[in-house]
Amino acid sequence: MLSTLPLSFVTVVETGSITRAADELNIAKSAVSQNLKRLEEQLDVKLAIRTTRHLSLTPAGERYYQRCKEILALAQQAETEMESFGATPSGPITITAPHALIAPVIAPALATVKQKFPNLEPSVIAEDKRLNLITEGIDVAISVGQLPDSTLHARRVGTLRDVLCAAPFVMQDAPASDDPLYWQWVQALPYIAHMREPAVVNHRLQISDHSEYVDLSFRSAIKANTIEAIAAFARNGLGIALLPDIGIAQDLMTGHLQPLSGLPEPEPIPIYAVHSYDTLPPKSVQETITAIQLALAKVLP
Repeated sequence: MLSTLPLSFVTVVETGSITRAADELNIAKSAVSQNLKRLEEQLDVKLAIRTTRHLSLTPAGERYYQRCKEILALAQQAETEMESFGATPSGPITITAPHALIAPVIAPALATVKQKFPNLEPSVIAEDKRLNLITEGIDVAISVGQLPDSTLHARRVGTLRDVLCAAPFVMQDAPASDDPLYWQWVQALPYIAHMREPAVVNHRLQISDHSEYVDLSFRSAIKANTIEAIAAFARNGLGIALLPDIGIAQDLMTGHLQPLSGLPEPEPIPIYAVHSYDTLPPKSVQETITAIQLALAKVLP
């Protein structure tokens, strides 16, 4: 870590004033000013031109600032790497995951991690969209589906399957699944869509193990922006919906929702834990990802 003098200099540059730097460093304003003076005396070079309202760097100050920033980054990386070698995880960690995974997966995973490391301070962002880990300050993102190419690091932690389902009483008048009119009847059902889906939703579904497919087109009868809301609408008979098995595992078990007949086991969709650290992430990140992987396995073993 930088010594007190260069650290004071970097903080002054980044905050824009000695007063704000003193607040940031939690030291007296006079101490910050004295640190800058001593630093210039030690280096025997003018680093900044200071007035009562403005601070501007000299060419030498700009170069020194950039070097100090590099040292700070290396020091932070060293601390992160040392955490990976056995330090007890503590402090903030930010996780983002789709809404459907929060209750069945993320909550029990964090309960396990908090029990093991009580000084860890998780923050969770429930978001179905993929967020920018760097700009949003996210440590771990749980992402469903194939990942785009990037410099981020990913670990596959499980899979889910999309299930076309409805409440049993919605399906009670359905023709037999081998009836030629069956899929026409299915297509006439009200469709519960996610807000990001278009007004007309098209699905191509495999209907046998012999690569036979049916093309279905649904017009959205009702929309919602979370899987939980869509599942609630489906449970209450408002229509048919395509939902991830993890989000409706309890409904499928209790029979409040049932998969459509005539469909084979859906193809698995990968779930990844993504982070922006190098090959050696902090122990807090490693432990959180492992707990999420175990929680996923318990929901859908």
